[in-house]
Amino acid sequence: MRAGDRVGLFASFSPTIVAVYLGCLRIGAITAATHHTLSDDKLIHQLRHAGARVLVTDRIDNLASIADAAALAHVVALASTRERDARLVSFDAIDPSHVALPDRDFSVEQATSIFYTTGSTSAPKGVLVNHRIMMSACAAVTSYLQMGSDDVVMSYSTLASDYGVYNVLMPLYCGGTSVVELKAPESPEDVLAVIEREEVTALHVFPPVIFVLSRAAPAWAPRVKSLRYLSSSGQALHPKHIDKIRAALPNVLFYSNYGMTECKRISFLPPQELLRKPTSVGKPLPGVSVLLVDDNGSPIVEADRPGELWVSAPFTMLEYWAMPDETAAVFSVAPDGQTMLRTGDLFRFDTDGDLHYVARRDDIFVRSAWNVSPRDIEHCLASHPAVAEAIVVPVPDESAGHLPKAFVVLEPGQSVSDGELADYCRQRIDWHMVPIAFEIVGQLPRSQSGKSTRKGLA
Repeated sequence: MRAGDRVGLFASFSPTIVAVYLGCLRIGAITAATHHTLSDDKLIHQLRHAGARVLVTDRIDNLASIADAAALAHVVALASTRERDARLVSFDAIDPSHVALPDRDFSVEQATSIFYTTGSTSAPKGVLVNHRIMMSACAAVTSYLQMGSDDVVMSYSTLASDYGVYNVLMPLYCGGTSVVELKAPESPEDVLAVIEREEVTALHVFPPVIFVLSRAAPAWAPRVKSLRYLSSSGQALHPKHIDKIRAALPNVLFYSNYGMTECKRISFLPPQELLRKPTSVGKPLPGVSVLLVDDNGSPIVEADRPGELWVSAPFTMLEYWAMPDETAAVFSVAPDGQTMLRTGDLFRFDTDGDLHYVARRDDIFVRSAWNVSPRDIEHCLASHPAVAEAIVVPVPDESAGHLPKAFVVLEPGQSVSDGELADYCRQRIDWHMVPIAFEIVGQLPRSQSGKSTRKGLA
């Protein structure tokens, strides 16, 4: 392999695949990791899109056919396979003493990774980053989290997402330790037992894990004394869940953050502000510029008026790989002349200048000429004592255009009728936001990265 070659990574999380990732960085190759549960068709599509020359995988079947369909030069097999093909190379058969490492003569601008978005609002896009971007992100985030060599950071994300990669790289950047759990937790004990065993000091997770952890009993607090902080990103947190965690783990700091694959970290709320502003993601990081823009492209300066968030940061992506039109559409020139990334997320400033998430621009739909924000409905439902989680989708309607339908996960042992939920909403949100139907489900669907998703719900 040579610098600039794209290397597909398709494997469950392991120390070996981490070593492969770091090895790719060392030689200047560009990784294109995909989630290990993808179908063959989706895997082949992403390999072809990335122009991958090599695939590293722990799969044991269909390797030759995948190599044919994706036009691969080599497939490195991490697991034993009965397939025989000239392109297949066993990882265990590679003799490190015969591997010549190239001189590190590539610059910080050398591309490192293509991170595929989860496609919550469209087809996945390949976010291209380089050494400068990744090092800047590691430095910025570890600084405000005060991460050091004594920290043991636990997460549940794989190398298929930028979140998972950074949760491995940031502890290494500080000389610390990374602990990655392969199975999503189903109970607080699933999380806390690992924290106790591994003496975890930091937990980096998406809100679904926070939801699980909110059911923890206070008796756990003395058993997880090592835990210094929780850091959550990816979705809005509900104050009810925050309050429950703080009651169970009163000495643990709680960071609420905002970022995206296209820009690793944009803002964070200091833990001491969480009780006062549980719905805020705080102010931008040092070196990060943000702007709220209305539908006409004009800056918004007044408080509590929603607008699309534009951002400029040292860790903004280079481009969407092999998608020039999409790249051009997501960057715009601000009134001051700087080029900024359009996040597609709607935010508002409060009177202190702190950011509050409103909705994904593409999630807003219209009911009888009124704008409906699914997030506002979800937030209302989640405040009900019997409701653990909720997600809202638009249902087509000939007269109104679209009507809101809610999928609801109940707290253990709770029950509630559709009428009770509708009445609860009517007392708290505008008429056009009240769902016309409720469906009780055991759990919400999750994206490959672990976030709750509306895909497949109707």
